[in-house]
Formats: sequence, structure tokens, C-alpha cells
Amino acid sequence: MLHNLRLWAKITLAMGVSVAAVVGALTVVNLSTLEDVVTSAERSELDGHVRAISQAIAMESRTAEALAQFVASVPLVKDRFAAGDRAALAALLQPTFKPMADGFGVEQFQFHTPPATSFLRLHKPEKFGDDLSSFRFTVVNTNKTGKPTQGLEGGVAGLGIRGVVPVVGANGSVEFGMTFGQSFFDGVKQRQGVDVALHLIGDGKMVTFASTMGKEPLLSRDLLNKAFAGEPQLAHVDLAGQPKAVYVAVMTDYAGKAIGVLEVAMDRSHYLSAFRSARDTSLLVGAATLLAGIGLALLVARSLTRRILVVMAGVRHVATGDLTVTIAADGQDELGDLARAAGEMREQLHQLASEVRSHAKAVHAAAQEIFSAVEGQAATSSEMSASVAEITSTMEELSASSTQIAEHSKSVVDIASGTYDNAQRGTDSMAQVLSRMADIQADNQNSLSEIVELGARSKEISKVMEIINAVADQTKLIAFNAALEAASAGEAGRRFGVVAAEIRRLADSVTDSTGEIEGKISQIQDSISRLVITSEKGAAGINSGMDATSHAAGRLDDLVEAARQTSSAAQQISLSTQQQRTASNQVVVALREIVGASSHTAQSINRISEISRDMSRLSAELDTLVNRFRLDAGPAA
Repeated sequence: MLHNLRLWAKITLAMGVSVAAVVGALTVVNLSTLEDVVTSAERSELDGHVRAISQAIAMESRTAEALAQFVASVPLVKDRFAAGDRAALAALLQPTFKPMADGFGVEQFQFHTPPATSFLRLHKPEKFGDDLSSFRFTVVNTNKTGKPTQGLEGGVAGLGIRGVVPVVGANGSVEFGMTFGQSFFDGVKQRQGVDVALHLIGDGKMVTFASTMGKEPLLSRDLLNKAFAGEPQLAHVDLAGQPKAVYVAVMTDYAGKAIGVLEVAMDRSHYLSAFRSARDTSLLVGAATLLAGIGLALLVARSLTRRILVVMAGVRHVATGDLTVTIAADGQDELGDLARAAGEMREQLHQLASEVRSHAKAVHAAAQEIFSAVEGQAATSSEMSASVAEITSTMEELSASSTQIAEHSKSVVDIASGTYDNAQRGTDSMAQVLSRMADIQADNQNSLSEIVELGARSKEISKVMEIINAVADQTKLIAFNAALEAASAGEAGRRFGVVAAEIRRLADSVTDSTGEIEGKISQIQDSISRLVITSEKGAAGINSGMDATSHAAGRLDDLVEAARQTSSAAQQISLSTQQQRTASNQVVVALREIVGASSHTAQSINRISEISRDMSRLSAELDTLVNRFRLDAGPAA
């Protein structure tokens, strides 16, 4: 079917299909890439929310540990605890519990003796001597190791944030528990603008601890189990007609043990809006590009076909024998060259037809005279002429073969010389490649040394962050001490209590900032480690490249020597064939002279007569054919 279409239609169709294929492929690739980018952005944002929640829990844990450390370091508290005076401790610390609960979010405040026996509980009455070792593993760990313990831990009252510190000089520890429950997650939603739920998993059961989006999880149990196994999950759901991106990650306790999953959901309407806008723009641009391409193809095809039709019309006139029509030529492209070539062909045909017309008449007259002159001559020396003709034909074929061999041998010499020159240049280029590879190897070693030094410097920054965290924790202790003193001073210490609160907020701000800086430094250190590994792999690849390049250089030197020997042999062959061609040409020239000398006796007069008659007939026909051409604007001759 395509053979029946006009040229302009074929060009337009081909360019249109090509443009459509390119636009379609680019649109599909762009949309796929855009979906991946949107998913990656959602995952990154939700992962940031999860990290923020974990940092908030860690900050509360450090606060609990700092409060416990402060109380455990008060000399009077240590003395009363070591003496087992519960009443004195209660009288001393009970008035401070409410300010701590209001100012720091403290939910419980207890003293324990090993392994985890309740000695004094301030937030509500408790039976003295209760053994809590079956669910107070943070207390057991601190009393056993003599080191502070902080983080999430379950218990009779449920999951909580705890900080436990040993009391130096007394056999026991102090525990502070911070507020952790629905109010904590409501605060997260208010600060971060996302819905949060914590689902505790254990013994094959799942219980929702707290949630801002209902008691049931948004994702399936299979996805929650995968997240609990350490593989975060991202899914998209519709909640009350609103598109949500839901991210689930594992939640661990103070010892790093998985206790459940944290489910975070955010509104993804702005991501979908951006995706739809980009998709519509991509489709619109693709359609506009397709239309513009087809339109441009149509204009180009129409322009080309118009110019081709002009040339075709001129060629048709020439084909019919009309050499009076001039073929128009415009433009400097291939069609312009074709039109000019056709015009030159018409002019050459016009000149040739004029000359042939005049010569045909002269040839016809000469043929008549030759025919009359050879009528009475006799045939002589037929056999000798035939033999000389055969020898001449054989020698001409031999001469032609010698000429072809000489020409081919010359081509072989040229190719061999070119091969030798190219091989020589290849050797020079290979030497430059070896030099460049050595420079790349040296630069790679320098880069690797700089990266290793950068990793060492980043570790020094981590030490500075630890010092800042220690200072912030001490500042919180000072603020807490100031709050206690202000509370003890009553009305006179109110202003001092305001100053203490401001100092504590400053310490909290410093702690938050250092936590973020520690996260960034950790990311930088991980990137530096990966960069060192990648650079080492690159160095190994460069060394392999150096070995392969050296091996290739040796092979190329062998190739240069072989090309030199080939060029020398080809020159010897060419010299021999030139000599052979010269000798053959001399023999052919001699035989042609013999043929010329015996031409009058080599052929019969009858044959000459027949040729003369044929020449006369052909010259008459040639005159008739030439008269078919129109050489001027008048009627045909």
C-alpha cells in the first residue's frame, strides 16, 4: 500500500510515526520516573516523621535519666536512702513531684532496691517491698550493672519512657517515668501534622497502644509483620475519601528489642496534585510536539515534491526529444544540484544532437564513396590476417590483465602504506593513553587519601557533639535544681523559677539541635565510608586498565612491525607488475602495427563491401533519429 502513496505522503507519514514514537516513549519514561520520584519523596518524608518521633522518645528518655541523676546526686537523698528512711525521703521529695510533673511531664518517681524491689513510690501510694523484677527490667539492669538505663519499657501500667540511675553510696536506684500515651501521640500530630499509631506485637497478638486515627491499623497484618521484622513498608490508602500515604516501621525498647510497629499516615493530596499537573503538562507538550512535527514534515514534503515535479517536467520534455525547454534550478541542496545536472544534460544532448546531425550527413556521403571504391578489389592474405588478429586479441587480453594486476598491486601498496601509517599513529595514541592512565591513577590515590582524612575529621566532630550533649544534660540538672529551690522558696522564688524554666528550655533546644547534628554527621560518615569503598574499587579498576593498556601497546607494536614488512613486500610486487605491464604493452603495440600494415590484405573485399553497405544504412537511420530532436523553437526537421 505504501508504494501507491505519493512521496510527500510517505515523508509526512514516516516523520509523523517517528515523532509519535519518540514522544510516546519519552512520555511513558517521564511518567514512570515521576511516579518513582513521588514514591521516593513520600517515603523520605514519612521516614523523617518516624525519626522525629524516635528522637522525641529519646529526648524524653534523656530527660528522665537526667532527672534521676540529679535526684541520685543530692547528698541528703543519698543519706536517707542508704539509711532506709522512707518517711524522710517522702517528706523531702513529695512536694517537688507536682512541679516536676507540670514542668517536665514526669509521670512516676520511684526508689528501688535490688533486684527491683519497690522502696518508695511518690506519684501514688504503693505497698512497701513489692518485687517488680518480672517487669522492671530497666531497674534490674541498672542495679545489676551499676550503670544508667533509659528508653521504652512495658509493665503493669503499660508501655512507658523510663530513666533509671544507680544511687552512689546506697544499695539501689532511682527511676523516673515520663508521660507516654495518647497525649504523646496527640502532641506528635499537632506538631508534625501527621496521624500516628503504635501497635504492640507479642505472643502472636497485636494491640493498639495509642492512635490518632482509630483503633484498627490502616495496613494489613502481613505488611505490619514485615515491618515488625525490620523491613519498613509504604502503602497508599483512602481514609474518609482522602488519599493517604501510610508508612510502617519497627519500634524497639530500651534494649533494642522489637516491641511493635509505628504507623504514620499523611495526606498525599499535594503529591497527587503535582503528579497530575506534571502528567497533563507532559501529555500536552507531547501532543503539541507531535502536531508541530507532522506539520513541519508536511511543509517540507510539499516543498520537496513541488521542486521534484518541476525537474520531472523538464526531464519529460528531454525524454520526448524536445531539447528547447529549459529546466529551472533553484536552491543549493541535492534537488538544486539534480535540477542543474538535468539542465547540463539537456544542453549536452542539444550540442551532441546538433553535431551528430551534421556528422551523420557527412558519414552517409563517405559511406557511399567507400562502397563504390571497394567493389572491384580482391581478397588476399586471409589466413595471415586471421592469425595476426587472433594473436593481437590474445595479447590485448594479456595486456589488459597485466594492467589490472599493476593497478591492483598499486592499490595494495597504498593500503599497506596507509596501514603502516595508521599503526604508527595508533602506537603514538597508545603511549598518550598510558600517560593519561598514570595521571588518573595518581589522582585517584590522592582523592582516596583526602576522603580517609575527611572521615577522621568527621569522627572528631562526633566527640564535640558528645561534649555538647553532656553540657546540655548538666544544664537541665541545674535548671531542675533551680526549680526545686524556687519551689522551696515559695513566693519569693517565683522569678527565680521563671529563670530556671528558661534555662531548661534553652537546654532542650540545644539537645534537639545536637540530636539533628548527630544525625547529619552520621549520614556524612556513612557516605564517606561508602565513598572510600567505591574509590578503592575504582583504584583496582584503574590498575587493571593500566595492565590491559600496556598489553595492548605491546600488541600494537607487533602490528606496526608486521605492517612495515607488508608494505615492503607490496612495493616489491608492484615494481614487478609494472615491469610486466610495460613489456605487454610493447608487444601489443607491435602487433597493432602489424595489423595496421596488413589491414588491407587481412580482410576480404566482400566484408569491406558489406560494412560499407551497413555504414550507409546506419548513417541514414542515424540521420532519421537525430531529426527527431527539436533543437530550436521551430517545427522538427
